Amino acid sequence: MLIRWLFVVLSIGFLLSSGCTTDEDAESGIDSDADSDGDGDADGDTDADSDYTEPSQICEAPEMWPLPDAEKVVGNGTADSCNEETLREAVSGGGLVRFDCGEEQAVITVTSEIQINQETVIDGEDSVTLDGGGSSRIFFVSSALSVRNLRFVNGNALGEEESGGAVSGGWRSRVEVVNCDFEDNIAGNAGGAVAVGTGSELTVVSSRFMHNTSRYGGAIYSLWSPLHIVNSSFVENTTAVNAGGGAIGTDGALDPDYRDDGAVGGTIEICGSIFRNNEAYGAGGAAFLWVYPPDVIIIDRCTIEGNILLKDDDGEGLAMGGGMRVSNGEIFIRNSSFISNSAQTHGGGLSLDCEPTCTITNTTIYDNEVVDGFGGAVFGDKIRMNNVTVANNFASGHGGAFFGGEDVTIQNSIIADNHAGNPWGQAYSCYATLTGDAVMQWVSDFEGAGDDVCIPDVLSEDPMLNPPADNGGSTVTMLPDAESPALQAGHDCEPFDQRGEPRDPTSCDLGAVELP
Repeated sequence: MLIRWLFVVLSIGFLLSSGCTTDEDAESGIDSDADSDGDGDADGDTDADSDYTEPSQICEAPEMWPLPDAEKVVGNGTADSCNEETLREAVSGGGLVRFDCGEEQAVITVTSEIQINQETVIDGEDSVTLDGGGSSRIFFVSSALSVRNLRFVNGNALGEEESGGAVSGGWRSRVEVVNCDFEDNIAGNAGGAVAVGTGSELTVVSSRFMHNTSRYGGAIYSLWSPLHIVNSSFVENTTAVNAGGGAIGTDGALDPDYRDDGAVGGTIEICGSIFRNNEAYGAGGAAFLWVYPPDVIIIDRCTIEGNILLKDDDGEGLAMGGGMRVSNGEIFIRNSSFISNSAQTHGGGLSLDCEPTCTITNTTIYDNEVVDGFGGAVFGDKIRMNNVTVANNFASGHGGAFFGGEDVTIQNSIIADNHAGNPWGQAYSCYATLTGDAVMQWVSDFEGAGDDVCIPDVLSEDPMLNPPADNGGSTVTMLPDAESPALQAGHDCEPFDQRGEPRDPTSCDLGAVELP
């Protein structure tokens, strides 16, 4: 951790030297009321005030592990027969574990962690809740564990150095999570719900994480390990102290020993997932994804909305990346929406440390806020953007849209009605003049682009954007009006828009979407 935070401080210094839950639903037209089973109660009722979202099958899921030949059954048809003792006995030899607990939902209380020493697949068939009682982790994995169709609640990895409140994977373990719910789990160190150690593999598919808490990575943490998350949701997870990653925290994507063997780097990939109303201190309201070159980070078809990033309890330190802080690798962000996130210091939507570069395509960045700092939408350098819509973001200092050095290229994009709160009216949109072409910039306050043009030959016209809404595809988008001057004003666009609709790259609309 100390090494990682040293890198954080150095990255901040480099960016600066190079110049570089709000309730918006009614105004934006975003429907965030799709609630489902998320209150932590065994009966599955949902609190009326919970903003829970069921993930959709947006991205192709990886193939699940094959089922082992050996099979054991927990229980003999009654609820009483499904208990900690029978579960512990069933998993002791590995293999496939199922349940026969009667017709009612079964709750098994775990009073001390259950060791997984051989490859095991546990399938709850949507009828079993494993409850740590607020005093115990549920599983510790020293080999391989796949959990499917289970609910994990109240797991607790006691101690400041413990990780994985519900499921903890040790050194070079493998963990697969499929269609599971994790609620109200806690870890003293990292990964309130699930964590894996060095050289492991963690795959999460079609699962839901709510109200989990730790110091780093409120729901999930991975150390020097590849991470693959598909079609999952993260709602109201938190970090308790100044570390970061309200829902997810990572530290590297590949075992250092593998790097010595000439491996080309590991991958952190998050696809088709929702991050809503998570909260962190320090870095990354929804996620703090930190890797080491030549690791790669991919964020695809995700919604990052209403996440909050604060300074520490004393109001000190930096708070960078209200939506996400994504750092220290080659980074690809595409087909995603960053909506109404807030950072105390820099990067209301995104804070990026690109090594060597970051690429953002077909992405909407709307209504993000920096309370006391720079870069309302994006804070960072070495960024390449194509077909991006950046609108209505705010920074109290400079750069309502972007704050960073000159090594930023933006093309075929819309930068509209971003604002800065400094008393001189400077850098409403961009702190520095960037490179690129086919960029439309507009600030209604000025009836034009303003003095801080983002590229030298900016198109100074009102793009006539509609508010974010469900316009098809997997994320909310902002359609231009049928009379918008942004239509057919671009060239060399992405072949598909944010919704997956085809474009003619040679003659195309500016921004993240192509008007039908």
